[in-house]
Amino acid sequence: MNVANQITVGRLGLSIVLFVLMAFLDDTLTPGPWLLFAGMTLFITIVVTDALDGYYARKLHQISDFGRIADPAVDKITVCGTLVFLAAAPWARPVLDPWMVAVILSREFVINGLRSFLESKGMSFGADWGGKAKMIQQCIAVPAVFFFKLIEQWCAGIDWAVSTTLMFAHVNVWIMVLLTVGTGVSYIHKGARLLRQQV
Repeated sequence: MNVANQITVGRLGLSIVLFVLMAFLDDTLTPGPWLLFAGMTLFITIVVTDALDGYYARKLHQISDFGRIADPAVDKITVCGTLVFLAAAPWARPVLDPWMVAVILSREFVINGLRSFLESKGMSFGADWGGKAKMIQQCIAVPAVFFFKLIEQWCAGIDWAVSTTLMFAHVNVWIMVLLTVGTGVSYIHKGARLLRQQV
């Protein structure tokens, strides 16, 4: 297994560690700040190292079919899995409602199914700039939820700090939801256009 693919598999392993940690975070109404910090840091580490496998794949000419499939799959597993745990966490409820996570997961299932169907017909249906922007925003919004709870605990007596981070989290979560829905609709239109061209 080449270096790029080893990094991808390593990121998957870190995602499993993150989910175990999230299980402890979801098991309490008031999680400890160091557990929150660990969860946020681990999530950021996983998504940031996404750039490493792509870098090594290009630099060392190690682009492979496995990497093209596994790399985005690990991204979705990490983001969607963490969102599911956050949806179940009472402490995340002030920022992230469960219906938001349901919308995001539904979009991912629908678009992935559409992509698989179109590519099975020999049509190219790769991610565009909107899909990449959606992924980036998800990687900002999830840590913002952790960050709000951290500040709420560490700066409990500083109202402006808590209210500012709460607003920051709210704004980024809503941008994430709107981008997810908007890009999903865009992909469906694109897929319908490709299908009409085949008729």
